[in-house]
Amino acid sequence: MLTPTRRQWMMGLGLTAYAILFAEVFVRAFAPQSFVPRDIAAAPWGVRMNRPGAVYEQRTPEMKSTIEINANGLRADRDFAVGKPPGVRRVAVFGDSYLLGYEASYADIATTRIERALRQAKCPVEVLNFSVSGFGTAEMLKTLEKNGLRYAPDVVLFEWHHTDPDDTLRANLYALKDGDLVDTGQSYLPAMGARRAVEDNFLFRFLAGHSHLFTIVRERASRFVRRAMAGHVFSRKTTGGAAEERAAGPLDLAILARAEAAAHRAGAAFFVVDVPSAQSRTRFRSSFRLLPPDLAARPNYISPLAAFEAAAGPDEKLYWEKGHRHLTPRGNAVLAGVVAERLLSDPQSYDSLACEGAPSLPILASRGGR
Repeated sequence: MLTPTRRQWMMGLGLTAYAILFAEVFVRAFAPQSFVPRDIAAAPWGVRMNRPGAVYEQRTPEMKSTIEINANGLRADRDFAVGKPPGVRRVAVFGDSYLLGYEASYADIATTRIERALRQAKCPVEVLNFSVSGFGTAEMLKTLEKNGLRYAPDVVLFEWHHTDPDDTLRANLYALKDGDLVDTGQSYLPAMGARRAVEDNFLFRFLAGHSHLFTIVRERASRFVRRAMAGHVFSRKTTGGAAEERAAGPLDLAILARAEAAAHRAGAAFFVVDVPSAQSRTRFRSSFRLLPPDLAARPNYISPLAAFEAAAGPDEKLYWEKGHRHLTPRGNAVLAGVVAERLLSDPQSYDSLACEGAPSLPILASRGGR
């Protein structure tokens, strides 16, 4: 027979379970969530990397895709030897979830399309995608120097996104000392041990993949933590489409300069690729607006803004409008077309890639392709 205390405890537990179930049903009905997980691990060089061999599904009301990571920790349909095969040229890409290709199939992402376009121009290339969700330029630089250069790239592509200044601030991997960029000696593996322990738990994985209520709570908690680590919890400066954004400062510019110098010392051409932010289906803002105008105007700084505006339309989505708002297949195609054209028109990269053909119609047309 239940004692009064135990009866109260059981009633409380039942009411709690009912409240959770009601909240789950309510969220599913009126605010359905998207499931865009990521699977990352600690890299030996002190930053995050994609967990080698990871396979996971992403789904939203608009799309469904499978993310497959190869044994190198790269998003690819094959593994790569560290030593470059004879006659092959390599393009190494460093970015965040936009260039990693979240919310898109492997065949549709920008890096796959860039490789396809360059091969159509008779460039014997492999595109190696070192992008990791959440990366800023500080983590990109660390990955380039500690891992990417081992693969002997002939061209290095760095993404620039409006979240990068905040990402660099959080990472605290580099600092300026008497005007020179120095390593802080710190690693940036936010809660990695706890993350792996939790994410390896069956119940967590089940909730993360099926519970709309759990997903909305986790996303809001994660957003709060990111803002706190960037130093502005109580401001409107967030890391995702904020009304106010942090312009690139001396630290950000020094990181980009060091990345370019490292690429050139390795004999590789260096480019920075803009990922604009979407204001609507037809209006976009270049992330290069956060850079000094003279830097953004350099030939090796590539912005697809004009191509996005030309391809956009009221009935055309370049970015998904639900989920985490990554590029659609059309958006990936436009971005890839602009990048491929620039690589083929730039004398240094054209020679570095040992291309034999001129830009062909499929490459030029890919900006409007699907």
